[in-house]
Amino acid sequence: MTAGRGGSELAELLEELKQRSGRSYAALAHRTGLGRSTVHRYCLGTTVPRTFGVVEKVARVCGADRAELDRLYRAWCQAIDAEDGAEDDAANDAEDGAAIDAANGADDAVDGAEAPSVPASPPASPASRAPSGAAMPLRGLQHHHRSLGAGGSAARLRAYFWLRVAALVLVLAIPSGAVSASYPEAESGGRRVGSPARSGGADRQDVKGPDWTVAPQRVPDAFYGMNLGSDTGEMPGFRVGSVRLWHSGTRWSQLEPRRGKYRWQTLDRLVDAAERKGLPVLLTLGGTPPWAAPDGRRSVFADARASPPDKMADWDRFIGALAARYRGRIEAYELWDYPSHQGVWTGSTATLADMVQRASRIIREADPEAKAVCPSFGSLWEKRGRDLLRKFARTGTFQYCDAAALKLPPRRADGPPEERVTLVKRVQRLLYSEGLGRTPLWDTGPDSDVALREHLDARRARDHAVRFYLVGLYLKDQSLSRTYFYSWGSSEVPLVVELAGGPPTEAGRRIERLQRWLEGARITSCGSGTEMGLPPHAYTCRFERDGRPLRVYWAERGKAQVRLDADARVLRHMDGTESPAPSGRRLRIGEEPVLVEHRRTGG
Repeated sequence: MTAGRGGSELAELLEELKQRSGRSYAALAHRTGLGRSTVHRYCLGTTVPRTFGVVEKVARVCGADRAELDRLYRAWCQAIDAEDGAEDDAANDAEDGAAIDAANGADDAVDGAEAPSVPASPPASPASRAPSGAAMPLRGLQHHHRSLGAGGSAARLRAYFWLRVAALVLVLAIPSGAVSASYPEAESGGRRVGSPARSGGADRQDVKGPDWTVAPQRVPDAFYGMNLGSDTGEMPGFRVGSVRLWHSGTRWSQLEPRRGKYRWQTLDRLVDAAERKGLPVLLTLGGTPPWAAPDGRRSVFADARASPPDKMADWDRFIGALAARYRGRIEAYELWDYPSHQGVWTGSTATLADMVQRASRIIREADPEAKAVCPSFGSLWEKRGRDLLRKFARTGTFQYCDAAALKLPPRRADGPPEERVTLVKRVQRLLYSEGLGRTPLWDTGPDSDVALREHLDARRARDHAVRFYLVGLYLKDQSLSRTYFYSWGSSEVPLVVELAGGPPTEAGRRIERLQRWLEGARITSCGSGTEMGLPPHAYTCRFERDGRPLRVYWAERGKAQVRLDADARVLRHMDGTESPAPSGRRLRIGEEPVLVEHRRTGG
């Protein structure tokens, strides 16, 4: 079943339980008898289970208590209510119930031994406890709540409770030997949102092909962005396409240390240097000067406040002076950084929206070519972060912006870049549900945990850096149009690409090599996994240049094999070497991307 808004709430509750439990998707799948990707889709919100028994089983393995199960049930009811024609799914309910039924006994014992501190959970729902032979009389449970009427949550819960009691009596009346179901390996329940169901189950379509395909399109150089963590005016010693200024001596408090008294020297130096290298500049604003909010909350920056200015006239005057001075020289203005963090912003959402709308109007009047970029919200892996983004979206302020600047990292700053796919899709669904369609996204960097992570080893660092941009290209169909690596000039990050005044690391050199690989190429499609004829966790993006197909392959983890087309000609490796391609044969790939050049089409 396709997830609607109710499914989104259900997914968030499941994801929170999963994170609290510390169990992986694979571990949850093993303990529930579901497919790993099925559990992932439930927690992602792309699928709503057909029976509440499936939800309850996942929740119980995660240690959910009674109150949490009640919240889950209400969210599941809302998701079911949002689905028109759900009655057609009733014939499949027994399959989900059987999958859960078989898992209950053994998993209860294992969970009790491994996690004695987990709160006791209530009895399973009828759909999950009833043996396969007794499931039929209770198959309508998941639809029974419809007869209770809109707004009848309390009545639904009472009915649900008594049906559970009845089911338990029925189960106890049946000899234990009658319960003998096995886990179905196929993924049960639901479809992926926005795309056909692609795997598992006899009722599913078998669809092959890339996740998305477009007519060949050039990737703008500016897509390959880089955060600058230095105020020296030096630019990266390797190839990048654009720069973002933050932690570079250019906060509002540093540019206007006293009311009406500006210090432009650092920003002048950085903008001049970027112009010499032809790099578009994104200037990130934030850090209210102490004089503008003398009683405001202290920020994480000693020279700034996290509160908004007491008088909006001070903000208006600063934006006007800034936009007039750098007219035609600064490409875009990011209208506050990380308002999700109390150390950066403590004002209300309404005040932030007002500041963004004011700044956008002033910038457009002073420099019509400049872009206004909405604030860079973060903590989006967490419900509170997404709720804040949703609240801002409901102010209508995105209509004043050319793009949304967001923090779109892996779950942890040192996690695999491919985790960003899940987050970006989740964010776009949130924005779409608020009537914003496919909002252009600019990925501005990681969350605040970046400073807490250990440095990656040399191999992981060089692979991560390249795949960061490749995953960005993979997300082109989600309107990710700019991505800024974090960061240049700093050693206080898990992955160092270059220190100011030093040579590029191997990671930095490989970022440039990727751009040279794809110079002049136009992207056509990206895809992953079995739908593309690839092993799980393997990815590819396709390009063409002068009529010659190009394919980039990589794996999220471990090793995999892909079969090359007969016209494969040359392999290019990230260390700068090349070798003949084993045309029509299998190629072993890993976490280090490889480029396959093909013979010219028709040649």
